[in-house]
Amino acid sequence: MSLDQYSLCPCGNGKKVKFCKCNEHFTEMQTIHRMIVGEQNIAALDRINANLKTMPSEPWLLAMKCELLLQLRELESLEETSAKFIRLQPDNPLAKLYRALVAVIRGNTEEGATLLLQSIADSQENMPPMTATVAINLIEMMGQRGMILPALLHAELMFDMGDVMARVGASALESLINHPQAGTLSQETPPSPGSAEGTPYEERLAEAEALIANYRISAAKTKLESMLREFGQQPPILQNLLYCQLIFTDLDSAASTCRKLAASTMLDESQRIYYQAMVYELSPRAGGITQTEDLSVYTIEDPEFETQLAGQKMVTAIPVDQVRGLLQAFLDEEVPPKAAYVTLQPVLREQFAEVEAERPGAWMAFYGKQTDKPARLVVLEPSFGYRKTLMDQVKKELGLTSLKRELIEQLHVTPLTMGSSQIIIRKEVPTERRDALRDAIRQLMIDDVLDMSFECLGKHTPRECAGMAEYRLPLQALLLQWQSFNPNTMDDAHFHSIHQNLQVSRPSISSQEDVFDRVGGAAYYWTDLDSIDPQSLIQMMQSVLARSVSTMYRPLVTRAETIQWPDELKLSAEYTILNLKTRVVSDPSEADRLLARVIETGKQLGLPVGNAILERFEILNMLERRAEARQFLESSLRENPNDPVLLQFLQAAMMQQQQMAARARGGMPPGAMPPGAATGSIADTPTAGNASQSGLWTPDSAGQAAPSSGGGSKLWIPGE
Repeated sequence: MSLDQYSLCPCGNGKKVKFCKCNEHFTEMQTIHRMIVGEQNIAALDRINANLKTMPSEPWLLAMKCELLLQLRELESLEETSAKFIRLQPDNPLAKLYRALVAVIRGNTEEGATLLLQSIADSQENMPPMTATVAINLIEMMGQRGMILPALLHAELMFDMGDVMARVGASALESLINHPQAGTLSQETPPSPGSAEGTPYEERLAEAEALIANYRISAAKTKLESMLREFGQQPPILQNLLYCQLIFTDLDSAASTCRKLAASTMLDESQRIYYQAMVYELSPRAGGITQTEDLSVYTIEDPEFETQLAGQKMVTAIPVDQVRGLLQAFLDEEVPPKAAYVTLQPVLREQFAEVEAERPGAWMAFYGKQTDKPARLVVLEPSFGYRKTLMDQVKKELGLTSLKRELIEQLHVTPLTMGSSQIIIRKEVPTERRDALRDAIRQLMIDDVLDMSFECLGKHTPRECAGMAEYRLPLQALLLQWQSFNPNTMDDAHFHSIHQNLQVSRPSISSQEDVFDRVGGAAYYWTDLDSIDPQSLIQMMQSVLARSVSTMYRPLVTRAETIQWPDELKLSAEYTILNLKTRVVSDPSEADRLLARVIETGKQLGLPVGNAILERFEILNMLERRAEARQFLESSLRENPNDPVLLQFLQAAMMQQQQMAARARGGMPPGAMPPGAATGSIADTPTAGNASQSGLWTPDSAGQAAPSSGGGSKLWIPGE
């Protein structure tokens, strides 16, 4: 773009050049700008540095230097220059943005969020384009660190900041609700604060809410904290404070606020259960739902130990790469282990002896003797459940209890997020036995959780807490938290049965209320489906599909098949119901028929059907109907030339072919990684459209697409 007198000044104060004091340097500013546009970045940087010797405090020079350093990926220099920029121009929105970006790169999400919000508040009408760059990289970093709810709140903030920011925010939101670490409670914003009408703090709370609406979050947070000291733990004040803490990524403080809300008798039981579950969601360790696992190293002196380990009947070898990343992180060990193993426990032998079922426990990694180090065995030692029992037996048989042990790290894991028990089936399962085997595996998982002691339950197990009034609410919240991760093989009926067995109720809220604004993501499980109207039901089904709330698929299908759909909703309802059915069907042939109908109905509605096409293609291949699968895919590509999912699929396929051709020509050694494929630290991980080593996404990156925070299309797998 050209730079003239009516362009926004590069200094970032929001004024046009003609009306900015930087105008006295306009000629030099234009010269440097032409060099940047002409991609003479090094020459432009040299000229800027020469100017800074005589004009060290000029904001337009510092802003242009930051821009160039960002393009050149000179992160150390960017950090130094941005620090000088904000020191000289503490109220400059652009200076805050560059400083925020450096904070994000360094992993300081709280500082990054604070500076970003300050910049937005200072420049709402003339927001620098750099705002989108900082916002999406902050969201990406939060996604990588599992801060899904704060990332979601930042994505939603972008919806009211113009078309470009809204598109970036929508793309980020779509990625976040499909994030592999996102439970249902983190996929929906918290409830709106309650009314303060008629209270002594009504006026002051309105002032705090106005500050929040204008992105003055720091000022609002200070005011709210002052109000709490004066008026006590009032829910509307706490709910507003919770938003401030989440937007600043202060999860420990947010969890503390949720704990206060859960204890408030001014809220009804459903709200208190929700906020207690949010304590577990935001800070599992402080909430008391984690279990510990020790990462330990045993020194091995016996030269026969490696042979003894390999011959152990209770372990099986696994690829070293499965544990290499964790070992490098905690041991700072560049040399990979010689071998890795996982413990195995035979299960269900009485009912299903013919399939030889086993479930894996914890892992071990063996390092041979090195020049400066003895042979070692790295062991993950669980403190709970069958995995502990199994590892204790293996350690005893290997004689580890008498060897030198060094504790490397104590890990805190959340068993509720582990999903269903992974079962290794050694022999083919007869068709008529598959349902029974699935039921037995599910019961194993349920028993694992219900027989596990939790700090939040006073070190009791959920079974032991049945009928104990003092643990009623934390137990209800624990069950909500468990269901929010939608474990495989379980649906809502199983959780209903668990509630009954543990003698605790589960809220049922009339669909005539705004359930989501009352209990957030818990609304998926607590909305009374018997009273729901057709429009709300179809919206619920679509949202459940988008967020993979799998435990609600079956009850929604059941309800949808009994409702009288208005003519204007019939086709959309049919399409949505078919999509839900494909997620619960266990017969791949039936899934094939359902997906064919999904594709047909989607086309009638004018919707993109690329995901359904690729899922059906996979299933046809699974059914060994390969010729039909190829023909179906080819015809679908011709009939849907603009489908975004199919275009992405084609692009990936063409790239793979080019790489294979390059290897065949000798241009790339067999097994070599393509450019940009290697990853390092978080700050060095390439993102979409940008194979640099900064881990940054910018609006002008190739493809104009924001990086994904996770997720992706799900392929159908039998029984899942």
